[in-house]
Amino acid sequence: MMLEELIYKRFTCSENLIKNLALFSGAPAIFSSDPPEESQEGWGGNTQYPQIVYNFDLLANEERHSAGTLSVSLLCQNTTEVMPEQIEPFIKDCLRDVILKPEGGTPYCFSWARTDAFTIDEKKGNITIGSEVRFDILEYPSQETSDPDPIMATNKYIKELYPECFIMGYDQMEEITEATGKRPVIYCRLMSVDKSEETNTVAWLDGRIAVHILCPESETRLKMAAAIANRMSLDGEIIMLDHSPMFIKRLQANYKSDYLKDGQIFVTGHYGLLRYKAKSHSLAAAHVRYK
Repeated sequence: MMLEELIYKRFTCSENLIKNLALFSGAPAIFSSDPPEESQEGWGGNTQYPQIVYNFDLLANEERHSAGTLSVSLLCQNTTEVMPEQIEPFIKDCLRDVILKPEGGTPYCFSWARTDAFTIDEKKGNITIGSEVRFDILEYPSQETSDPDPIMATNKYIKELYPECFIMGYDQMEEITEATGKRPVIYCRLMSVDKSEETNTVAWLDGRIAVHILCPESETRLKMAAAIANRMSLDGEIIMLDHSPMFIKRLQANYKSDYLKDGQIFVTGHYGLLRYKAKSHSLAAAHVRYK
């Protein structure tokens, strides 16, 4: 599915949301573009409010460290019993701690930015009351690089600590992945790589890694972040996929940081790149002795 279809699927799967919306052609009044006119047959002579109109823009916003914005407009009328303030929490629940992976694209997550209220005076004297709920769209691209890969090694290390967690880039990802208290989602991101030193045979690199723990329960996020940081401190190293060590050079845990945008654990791993591959022994000649 495309991203637009996945967002629609999340909205229509929420019973709390759709029971508060009008119907158009038997489906909840949720539209990704301009809503149908009141005169169209799909309304069936019923009210067209409340309804939802959403659209998104995937232009990167460097100031907010986002890959784009999602705007969700909640439209009600002064004659209806349901107001936008009653629907807004259900919108946020649909997109909280969920990762959507469109076909052929990268995974996206949503972080609530702000909500703006507005009113529209219509010719018939009715007043349309609305709220515009804005989300930052965060992109979680694949972090796989080349051997030795510090991200793949960190993914494997955390998976062994918490096999019940979903590790992005390690476990097979579906179109919709929802983080829960019993199954948090962990995303490891390579922030930077600096060359530390070099010798005749090895180039030593310092890779700075951010670990994001996605979970709706703040207590679970805190406990997991502390446990992972403590275990890394005690072990002092992470074994890479080529069986070489990545030494934990620096480690910082920030439990108050934005877990969606920044992460909670920041690790600097010190690992080496071999300049030469080990040369295998070759058979030059064979001698046979007879008794």
